[in-house]
Amino acid sequence: MAELASEVRVVVARLRNLFVDMARQGAFANPLDEIPHPELEPRQLQVLWWLHAEGLLTVNALAERMGMSMPPMTRMLDRLEELQLVARHRGTRSDKRHVLVRLTEKGRLAGDAADTVVQERLAHLLLPLEGEDRSALLDLLERWVEALARRPEPIPPEVPQDLPGANRLSA
Repeated sequence: MAELASEVRVVVARLRNLFVDMARQGAFANPLDEIPHPELEPRQLQVLWWLHAEGLLTVNALAERMGMSMPPMTRMLDRLEELQLVARHRGTRSDKRHVLVRLTEKGRLAGDAADTVVQERLAHLLLPLEGEDRSALLDLLERWVEALARRPEPIPPEVPQDLPGANRLSA
């Protein structure tokens, strides 16, 4: 962060503080953690929610969205497949490692329920804002998402080397 302009540093500090305040208010709590489900853990519900939101995803893309490495993602998909919530499809003959994941009908119903909970949570978070402020927030977030999409590649997390335990984090 050494090369950032001082103006950007001020904005980053303010944004960080806002994120901390929002976290204190529970804004970042995963609404899917609150769903009691007899067979599924919250992370499994998240997988169903992502597939509901995006349709067909590769295993790699799904693991990336979930912030998981491939072995635990594969085990999770094995379990969801056993429960007949997802189906995997092999890619082309030239690349059998390319595996696509989609919801089954049973999975779609669970994904619908998860999405309803997420939307209710978002509505609850937006309620304190007036209509104009909601619109302004959405406009800014849309512009931010568009700007992020224009980046040539995702920015990797930087771990300062003088941070205790940094060598473990970067491995």
